Amino acid sequence: MLSTDVGQSAHLRTISPDRLHQVLSDLRITPGTTIDSTMVGRIAQFSNADTVVWGQYVKFGEQIRIDATLLDLKHDRREALKITAANEKEIPHTVDGLAELIRKNLSVSSDVMKELKASSFQPSTKSVPALRDYNQSVQMLREGKNLQAVKTLQAAIAEDPQFALAYSRLAETDSALGYDADAERYSRKALDLSQQLPLAEKYLIEANHARVMKDNKKGIEAYENLAKILPDSADVQYALGSLYVEIGDNNKAREQFAKILQADPKNIKALWQTGVVEIRNNNPQAALDPLNKGLSLAVQVDNREQKALLLQALGVSYRLMNKPEEAMRNYQQSMEISRGLGLKRLLAVSLVEMALVQESLGKPDMALASYGEALKLQNEIGIKKEVGDTLIDMGVVYQDRGQYDKALEVYKESLQIQRDTGDENYQALCLSNIGFVYLSKGETDNAFTYFQQALHLREKLNIPGDIADSLHGMGQAYAATGQYDQALASYLKALELWRKVGDSRGAALGSHQIGLVFQYQGRFGAALSSMQDAVKSLRELKDYGIDTALILTDLGDTLARAGRGAEADTPLQEAQGLARDLKNESLQAAILNAQGDVQFYRGDLKAAKALYDQASRKAMKGTERDKLLAAKLNLAKVELAEGRSQAVIRDLQSLSQEADKQGIKHLALESSVDMAAAMVSNKDYSRARQELERELGISEKLGLRLLTARIHYLLGNVSRLTGNGEEAAGQYRKTLSLLDEMKKEPGAEHLEERSDVHAICEEATRWSRSG
Repeated sequence: MLSTDVGQSAHLRTISPDRLHQVLSDLRITPGTTIDSTMVGRIAQFSNADTVVWGQYVKFGEQIRIDATLLDLKHDRREALKITAANEKEIPHTVDGLAELIRKNLSVSSDVMKELKASSFQPSTKSVPALRDYNQSVQMLREGKNLQAVKTLQAAIAEDPQFALAYSRLAETDSALGYDADAERYSRKALDLSQQLPLAEKYLIEANHARVMKDNKKGIEAYENLAKILPDSADVQYALGSLYVEIGDNNKAREQFAKILQADPKNIKALWQTGVVEIRNNNPQAALDPLNKGLSLAVQVDNREQKALLLQALGVSYRLMNKPEEAMRNYQQSMEISRGLGLKRLLAVSLVEMALVQESLGKPDMALASYGEALKLQNEIGIKKEVGDTLIDMGVVYQDRGQYDKALEVYKESLQIQRDTGDENYQALCLSNIGFVYLSKGETDNAFTYFQQALHLREKLNIPGDIADSLHGMGQAYAATGQYDQALASYLKALELWRKVGDSRGAALGSHQIGLVFQYQGRFGAALSSMQDAVKSLRELKDYGIDTALILTDLGDTLARAGRGAEADTPLQEAQGLARDLKNESLQAAILNAQGDVQFYRGDLKAAKALYDQASRKAMKGTERDKLLAAKLNLAKVELAEGRSQAVIRDLQSLSQEADKQGIKHLALESSVDMAAAMVSNKDYSRARQELERELGISEKLGLRLLTARIHYLLGNVSRLTGNGEEAAGQYRKTLSLLDEMKKEPGAEHLEERSDVHAICEEATRWSRSG
């Protein structure tokens, strides 16, 4: 209610409830989360807010008291706001009063204040039950629960049949569910009821009506003018429609081909292009009807070229619908005709499409063979641009297999072709892919350089999904170097853009990386939630590639780190099955490291050591340096746990230096802390204290809560063993406080079931009472 009741102006805008809800969701802030000043600052940062209002309400009998705080970040000013409603019916009036208090405490001029009041409104209803149902439905819509939202909106309308905004929201929801007739009817009702409403609310309903009615933009001027002169020319209409397809104006293209089909329902080319428009509009199901009609007609008139085109387009539809067998069958039939007719370009396109299916099924060798055959054909007929595009596809396969040098070779070859042909979009794609390869090689400086070049081009082109891809890469580079706040900012921006364009796969990858940041910071519940979201999305997409395998691996590892090792076996076994088909040694090393973690945190050092040893051997055959460093660190960790502290000090120092050199901050820091632990075991207390105090500042700055807790514990051991019991007790209490805070997070309740954490808790509890 406040989000619209405060009002907006040219000088002050309110962060939308949808955006705020998404920020809270991405930061894994639930109703039970403690909101402190740091958390408020983070919410403000990620929602780009200069002023924040937060608070709570308390009910005393019928009376309801609202206690709020207004924080002006730009002027470093805080104001407490209090207001009371006599009873529930007075809530709308009381919220109006609170909105007025907020306006009075904003650092704005009197003119801006007038603008705010003029634009302010609440959902116009006098029924509190209707308002409650409406607000509940809005929350459901934010969570994607459209069917439930329909019921609560209908309840709101039943409570208040004049509730215009509820009708408008119901129309929006029905439209999203595909009930267009109902949506239009409710939207018209909302328009009728909106005539006497405040202007801001009326404009909102009118804008939503336009959205429900699907208004289209106009297209290309020259052919449109020509079409006015020759309104019945199918050739002009078809050319105009084809140009709309080329520039991506799918609505206009669909309209144009519909005109042709209205006059000639058996126009095979128009049916084919109608299917292509639906495919490009990410609606492969809708493409099947025109494509099948066209195919039937092509068979009847024995038009084999059109038959090949239609079969190939049907294959694409089935691929996008995650039906690989149907896709392959259509591609093969199209290729048979293309070979017979000598349609080399179409044959090459089908081979590339077939390779995409083979790759999604975890058959990289077959995919590379198909790409190779396509390249041969493309080179034969001299279509340089398509050669460059196919090289990118090949690079993805090499990258997924961990063959990074080969991937760089084909990406850079393609980059030159894209520059020669002037395709800035694909230049940016090559730059981004090269950045990801360098990131996998641990060359973060090179990665940053290429990501920044890609981001610059993509911002110029203003393609949201592609901008998201570059931001995602920047986030990974930030995370690798321990710049977690910057990483999280980049990931959240990317996630917002992917969701905006409906890219479920991109959003899944973003959630995974956010989960990794949370894992590093010891927010295991939030990490699991993000990774589970990612796995769910990829399962729905039936993705069986390396991304799914990696996310399953990290999900299993995070479960183990959260003390839920028994639950980790299932995702890790599934990841292992995918890794065998992908033949990626680095991926297999990651899985073995995670399986070793499960055993280590169970306290089975022998089993853990065997798995870490296997991981080390696999990582040596792979190309990802971080997997080898992780395996070596894990082996050293086992030796340390077995009491061989003297033997591992030098190894841990070397590992820390190497990880730091590679820009893998969390590995470098963990190695240093393990080295300090070995020094404590070896009674080298002075050097251990020096090392731990140095690492404590870094760990706290990076927000690595579990590692920070361990450092406090080790400092407590140093103090206790050197005779300073009081100082030791203080360090142990800090350890327990951090661990207790971590365990409060939903999903991390079993943290103390980890053998290492359990031992720390027992010792810290025992000695914290001393001194």
